[in-house]
Amino acid sequence: MTRFGIEEEFALLDEETLVPVPLGGAAINALTGGTGTFPPGGAGTVKKEFLTSQVEFATSPVQTLAEAESQLRLCRSALTDFARAHRAVAVGTGTPFGVGPAGTVTASDRYGKIARWLGLISDTHHVNGLHVHVEIPDAEARVRALNAVRPWLPVLLALSANSAFADARDTGHASWRSIIMRRLPLFGSPPRFIDVDHYHATVDRLVRAHVIPDAASVSWAARISARYPTLELRVFDAQLCADDTLLLAALCRALVFTAPAEGSVHESDAVQTSLWAAARWGMGATLMHPVSGEPIPARSAIDLLRRTTAPALEESGDLALVNEHLARLLRDGNGAERQRAAHRDSGIAGLRALVSTPQPAAA
Repeated sequence: MTRFGIEEEFALLDEETLVPVPLGGAAINALTGGTGTFPPGGAGTVKKEFLTSQVEFATSPVQTLAEAESQLRLCRSALTDFARAHRAVAVGTGTPFGVGPAGTVTASDRYGKIARWLGLISDTHHVNGLHVHVEIPDAEARVRALNAVRPWLPVLLALSANSAFADARDTGHASWRSIIMRRLPLFGSPPRFIDVDHYHATVDRLVRAHVIPDAASVSWAARISARYPTLELRVFDAQLCADDTLLLAALCRALVFTAPAEGSVHESDAVQTSLWAAARWGMGATLMHPVSGEPIPARSAIDLLRRTTAPALEESGDLALVNEHLARLLRDGNGAERQRAAHRDSGIAGLRALVSTPQPAAA
C-alpha cells in the first residue's frame, strides 16, 4: 500500500476572544520535551510555523488511515490539554476568528528571510493549512500525477473550505485563507508540466528571477515536494476535526492513482477561476467539471470525485470510511458552514464551543 503523510497547522487562540496568542514555542516544548518529536522519541513531529501563534504537527510516513488517525488524535488531544491550561484553544481553522495586532513572525533564519521577502503581507498572514503527501518513488510519475490532479483541486477545496471568519467578522467566503494566499508570488493551480525536467527548470527560473526565495517556497495548491519523494497537495484549509483530515487524506491518496489522464489538459487559468469559486461559495459553488470542463455544481463534482476514487478506496480498505464522512459533510456542511451555523446560533460563544470540542486520543 502506498505510504502517505499528513501535516496539520493549528492556531493558538485566546479562549475568550479567539484572537491569536504567541504560545507556539511553549506548546512545542510541552508536547515534545524539547526533542521536536511527538510523543518524545516518537514518530511524528511538532514544529514551529511562520507565526508565533501557530504550530504544525506532521505524522510519520504511514500506510493506513488507522496509523494516521492514532497519531493525529494523540497530538490533537495533547495540544487541546496544553491550550486549556493556558486559557487558550488550539484550533484547526484556515483563519482565526479574530486578529489583534500584527502577527509576530517566529524567530528563525528562514522565516526572517520570508518575512523580508513578503514585506507588509507578513503582518496579516494568519493562515493555517493541511498538507497531504502521497509517496510516488518515480520522479516522472510524480509529475504525471500532478498534472492529473490539477483540475480536481477546486473540488477538494470546496469540500475542505474552513475559514469563513477573519477580523471578527464573516468574510462572505468559505475559504478566506485561499483569498489571503493569493497575495503570494505563487498560488493556486500549477501549470501543466511536460516532464520532471520541465518542472525543476520552471522552479529554478522562478528562484533565479527572485519571484520566490527558494524551491521550498513554491506555494501552488499542489506541488512536487522539495524534500520528499512525494506529491504534496496543499489546497486545503486546516480542519476542525481529525475525521475531516482523514477523509481528505484518503481521497488524496486514491485520487493520485485514479485521476483520469485526460483531465490534465485543462488550462491553469480555468482551474484558477474554479478555485476562486470554491473559495467563495464552498460546496455551493459552480465549478469546472474536472474532465469535460463544463460547469458543474460542487456537490455533483464531489460525487464524481467519490465515484472516480472508489476503486482505489476499495482496494485500500478506505471506501466505507470515505462514504461515511462524505455523507456527514454533505449533510452537516464543510468547516466553514459549521462555523457559520455555530456563530449564527450563539455568536462567539457558539464558535468557542465548536472549536473547543476535545479531540479524543486514539485507543
